[in-house]
Amino acid sequence: MVTPLYTVSRRMTTLVVLWLLSSPIAALRTFVTDRHATAAMDRVRRQETLGETCDFGSDNDLNTCDWTNRNGSMLQWQIGSGSLSNWLGGPSRDSSLGDDAVKGGYVFFETSLLGATPDTRAAQNAFLDSPVMDTTGAEGKCISFSYYVDGLSAAGLRILLHPLNEEGLQGGFDRVLWSTKDPTNQKWLEAEVLYTFNSVHQIVFEGIAKESSDAYRRFRGFVAVDNVALKMGLGCKGHCTFEGGFCGWTNDEEDDFDWSLGRGSHNPSTGPATDRTSFMHGGMEGGYAYIDSSYPRRPGDFARLSSMEFDATDPDKPLCLRFWTHMYGNGIGTLSILLSDTRENKEREIWSLSGEAGNAWYQAELPISSPNPFMIIISGKVGKNNLGDIALDDLSLTHGSCPTAPQIAAPMSGDCTFEVDECGWTNVGARDRVDDIDWDRVSGQGTRTSTHDHTLGSEKGFLMALARNNVQRPGSRAWFSFQEMKATTLPQCMSFWFVLNEPFIDNTGPSLGSLTVYTKNANSVMTPIWRLYNHQGPEWRYAQALIPETTEHMQIVIEGTWGSSRANGFIGFDDITFFGAACSTIPSGAYVRVGECRFERDTCDWYNDTTQDKSSASWRLATVSRRPANLPDKTFGAPEGYVYFDLFNQNVGSNPVRLISPTISAVEERSLCFTFWFAVFGAGESAQLRVVRQDNSSSDNGENPPLEKVWAFDAKLMDTTRPIWFPAQVAVDAQTDFRIMLEGQAMNGGFAVDDLMFSPGSCSTRPEKAAVKSQELKKQGLVL
Repeated sequence: MVTPLYTVSRRMTTLVVLWLLSSPIAALRTFVTDRHATAAMDRVRRQETLGETCDFGSDNDLNTCDWTNRNGSMLQWQIGSGSLSNWLGGPSRDSSLGDDAVKGGYVFFETSLLGATPDTRAAQNAFLDSPVMDTTGAEGKCISFSYYVDGLSAAGLRILLHPLNEEGLQGGFDRVLWSTKDPTNQKWLEAEVLYTFNSVHQIVFEGIAKESSDAYRRFRGFVAVDNVALKMGLGCKGHCTFEGGFCGWTNDEEDDFDWSLGRGSHNPSTGPATDRTSFMHGGMEGGYAYIDSSYPRRPGDFARLSSMEFDATDPDKPLCLRFWTHMYGNGIGTLSILLSDTRENKEREIWSLSGEAGNAWYQAELPISSPNPFMIIISGKVGKNNLGDIALDDLSLTHGSCPTAPQIAAPMSGDCTFEVDECGWTNVGARDRVDDIDWDRVSGQGTRTSTHDHTLGSEKGFLMALARNNVQRPGSRAWFSFQEMKATTLPQCMSFWFVLNEPFIDNTGPSLGSLTVYTKNANSVMTPIWRLYNHQGPEWRYAQALIPETTEHMQIVIEGTWGSSRANGFIGFDDITFFGAACSTIPSGAYVRVGECRFERDTCDWYNDTTQDKSSASWRLATVSRRPANLPDKTFGAPEGYVYFDLFNQNVGSNPVRLISPTISAVEERSLCFTFWFAVFGAGESAQLRVVRQDNSSSDNGENPPLEKVWAFDAKLMDTTRPIWFPAQVAVDAQTDFRIMLEGQAMNGGFAVDDLMFSPGSCSTRPEKAAVKSQELKKQGLVL
């Protein structure tokens, strides 16, 4: 016979009441204990679940793995997949690789949504809470996850530790364990966080949206999270809080003494009173690592702490090592970070700081990059006396570059956040003035566009901004130079963050200006290695530029140029970092190919044909005083900044003028699209402009390299009374090295050319009337 459920429930209730009446105190104690035991067992079960990676399922079976939206939160995380992204929002694929990534699940927060109370900042964010968890133990817990931030309304992601009391209510202030404010460049990125906590708590993913008053809040954006896992502390390789040991870091056997674990100095004249976590957040939990400089230590003794071995880093994906250090005491020596190449068995110092820094914990950081497997070594050296304890805490490794901090600890100067000063970077002096304006170090409040700095993400942080002045004209430029780049046989990478923002674009099109990075050698020859033009968006964007190997000292020059924009535009940069890697150019549009030129300063290694008569006309740079028909520059609308030929003599006009490019290397795509702008002027209809490809491969018989006309345009095809810029393009064979010749002829007039660019792949010929059949110019008598 089956007993009805309500009957069983009523019998159980009766038994409990009789039990309480017979022994009220004992029963209450047992009841409470059982309730807590049940809650603890539930937490254990949920933590076992968290130990597995939560990939949030697939589009046919999406699930949240016991992660829940916070009760009472106005904005919510949603579960989605790539196949649903164009409908519900979120990224177009999850963080997995392969064909199934479109179907994979994730959680995301649509940041364009608005809460009911816009005055409350927390009400504009979304909180995703983990199941309730017990103490992590001294070894800590490692949270790993993938994240994706995109869109104008998204402001970042934070990981919070949310303390709870035994009743499950908030038991203290939330602690920020990890945060990012940057977009992920339309990619999933990975992160790990190691933490310790000695009580009941939750882990919280906080999706951060722009403030409701921000004009960009109405634009679509999202913060997404995938592949969340909670592992043992050693799962965060290289991270350490030093509360349960050295986390896989080991003391070297061949040094003078060892690093030790401690909770607080026994000498008030040296070392920290508490660990970094207790210092920042209160409480008494936590320890740190330190060197004890007391007897029997002697000045110069050193202790080395070595990491486990790491895989080689991707040239475009350096790591950032962050840690907290305490260097207080009259006898403080030196703390150094070394990178040990385990394949070549070589060590090099990448960070070093000496002397007393005050009785406080300070955060340090530095980029880590290596083409071979490597180990990180932390070396502490005893100073002049026994008051020289050096302490370390909260080591972490994150993906991405970061400027060396403090800047004086960098082995090669140049890294700078601009929070204190310009770190040795300077504007070009008045004595050798070649620019018109300066770069200004300003706070976010001083940009006139409410642009926060990148380092702090606030109006109080500092950045470098291109200045304006009362006599500014299109083409006004500023140079910002660093003087001490040493010769190196290894490639170096320069990373930074930039903004090129033109809030209002009139009907003439974008005309903000440009940002360019040059190398400048001892002969003052400047070579562009990174360049972007005009409006790129209102947000900070990440940039990388490859600095080629060199046998001589060089300078790095950052040039900003204003265009003709009448709007209150902004050009700025922040957080410069140098690290050793053969990195690629980011964004890809900033890559500068040989032969590209906008003629802002010179002809970029394009040269006039030297076989011409010296008395004959040639291509020349436009100047304020000498330019055809007052034609403005195409790039910025400036009175100079392009090349032209202008022929009025019949005898001269019969000989073509030629402007020849430097050698352009073959590419894997086998063809390049050559684009440029041209304008025609003068009264004659005989003027013609031609683009000729000259094969630069070696010739066995010693004959001149073959020539091929690929583009030609006659002045008679258009009205020449008023010159106007027109776009042009043509596909050029790039299977072998080659040169491009701009060839012109005229009896009474000429052509102007500007903005020569190359892009990978083929393209159709424009204008269509300029298309020609491939043929050798020998047949036309046009060989050199």
